[in-house]
Amino acid sequence: MGHDWPVDDVVLEGEKVRLRDWRPGDLRPLRDLLDPTRPWHETNGPYFGTPTAAAADSTARELTTPKTEPVDPRTSLAVCDLKDGRLIGRVSWYWESRQTDWRRMGLAIYDERYWGGGYGTEALRLWTTYLFARTDTLRLDFATFSGNPGMIAVGRRLGFVEEGRFRRARRWAGGVHDAVVYGVLREEWDRMTG
Repeated sequence: MGHDWPVDDVVLEGEKVRLRDWRPGDLRPLRDLLDPTRPWHETNGPYFGTPTAAAADSTARELTTPKTEPVDPRTSLAVCDLKDGRLIGRVSWYWESRQTDWRRMGLAIYDERYWGGGYGTEALRLWTTYLFARTDTLRLDFATFSGNPGMIAVGRRLGFVEEGRFRRARRWAGGVHDAVVYGVLREEWDRMTG
């Protein structure tokens, strides 16, 4: 029985999505989803610049190349439609400050056909639960901007607290936007999900 992912793979399932380890077979669909012309680039930190096709290809290759020793907790998982297994997005986390154990999460639903259907909310709920279970971190957060109402709605639906709003911090695409950070403490998450 040959599958192309580690035996100790991570799989988290909800009612709409499955979060799982990346596989080599994800390369082709991921390349399509990361295409610089896809609309998700307009709300996912667009002020950092749209990646070139070469940069998108490099990201796709890096994510889908099997790791000999996967890290625990994973730094990124694929978000798939639970019904048919279709790759639709990605969850991730990175160190905002490793020295102080401050982790910042990310979520991108790359396939615009899945926007507004609760897929992102469920993906971030599963990811938050996983990260609290696999670490002893005291808090988790994500940063976005007022030009991404979908991500703000996800945070609010999950009970994250708006911890910071930097008013009129980003001039972008002919408008002025606030930068925002939403966070949740471990005890708050335990209360809401327990």
